[in-house]
Amino acid sequence: MHAQLRGDPMQKKDARLERWLLSVVPRAVAYARSITSRPDDAEDVVHDVICRLLNHREYDLAADGEKILFRSITNACINRRSRARAMASLDARNRDTGEPVVEPAEESAESDPVAMAIEGELAAAVRRELANLPPLQRAAVELKAMDRSLREIAEILDVTAANAGVLVHRGRKLLAERLAPYLQES
Repeated sequence: MHAQLRGDPMQKKDARLERWLLSVVPRAVAYARSITSRPDDAEDVVHDVICRLLNHREYDLAADGEKILFRSITNACINRRSRARAMASLDARNRDTGEPVVEPAEESAESDPVAMAIEGELAAAVRRELANLPPLQRAAVELKAMDRSLREIAEILDVTAANAGVLVHRGRKLLAERLAPYLQES
């Protein structure tokens, strides 16, 4: 009954938290997907982290929870990766070639089939090479791609700003080397 009173501070706080969650969850899931090897794991990690953060009453998540959320997701993904047993999924790989199964690109009437094939191959290569980066480098590159500053990346990954810059630089350099064959013009 108390929550239904006009101007109730708890109701305003809940609405603010709900707006924050709606704005940050899609980006958090995308970030977690870039670190984990399976999309379902990313959603589980984000769900678990948000539940844990919501249980900490001392956090004002709507005000400054994004850095805490991304740092927690990074740590949870790294923990999950390091503790997970190596398992092969029959669904994730082509049975004949052993290559990862790539979802087909959306078709449109204006699309050039050759361009679609090249784009799909490049996208698969980028996903594969991102997954092969060490977790902190991958996280740093993904955060930089989300227009985060080195200071923000450092706070999220719990490293110094200089180290965040090194992680981004080395991650980009490795990606450039590994993707060079796909990016060369014929």
